[in-house]
Amino acid sequence: MKARNMLFGFVAMILIILAGCGAGETEQSSEVNETPSAWEKIEESGKIVVGTEGTYFPVTYVDQETKELTGFDVEVVRELASRLGIEAEFKTMEFDGILPSLRSGTIDLAANDFTVTPEREEKFLFTEPYKYSYGSAIVREEDNSGIFSTEDLEGKKTGGSVTSNYADFARNNGAEVVAYSGTDGILNDILIGRIDAYLNDHLVLLQEIERYNRPGLKVAEDVKYEPNVGAFVMVKGNTEVKEKLDSVIQEMREDGTIKEIALKFYGADVSNPVELEETK
Repeated sequence: MKARNMLFGFVAMILIILAGCGAGETEQSSEVNETPSAWEKIEESGKIVVGTEGTYFPVTYVDQETKELTGFDVEVVRELASRLGIEAEFKTMEFDGILPSLRSGTIDLAANDFTVTPEREEKFLFTEPYKYSYGSAIVREEDNSGIFSTEDLEGKKTGGSVTSNYADFARNNGAEVVAYSGTDGILNDILIGRIDAYLNDHLVLLQEIERYNRPGLKVAEDVKYEPNVGAFVMVKGNTEVKEKLDSVIQEMREDGTIKEIALKFYGADVSNPVELEETK
């Protein structure tokens, strides 16, 4: 009888210990679930940190008169933030460093005319599109740099960021991509024949031709490829941030705000999908 009582006492002690461990695990799980979401952190801080290049006219650049960061993407983000009741804090960096900064958590959002591609969608989360356009090229005016269609890129040299979708397109069509960090250097080297072309968004190229005013260069209007959509980029899993931004992007598209900002910086409406009769 005494042995049986001792056994019951031992079993009861084990059950109490297990119950205590279970309570601890439940409490710990509760604490994990209470970790603030990405949107809650943004809302609590009152700001969204945005990575952008700051040297990519007319998308993101410093106005020479006001010395303030501006551009199409910058002003769209500012309006988005304002409507969400937060501020947009911009961090400027090299284009090739923007997405790595997103992965590391240095920034919350990437805004630099990013085209949505299947490769990027595997790694990142995109907002609804806020810009529609297509690709083209700047070439020498006198001989078109020998580029009259995308087929002519074979064996040519193009300049730009080596990690952009335009660099990928150039390489996929047989061109060599030479790395540059600024448009001015690219345009100069096209003129002197060091490289043959600069591939980018058609509307961006038109604005850069006008801004840099380099006689002897032109946009190759017959070179049209990859109708594209531009969107802001986040890390995967930030679905609440995406939902908040998507709602406002749709609102801004419907009330004409995106069109208004686009006309200021591009001289064209970019809020509707583009269809090319013939993609070369």
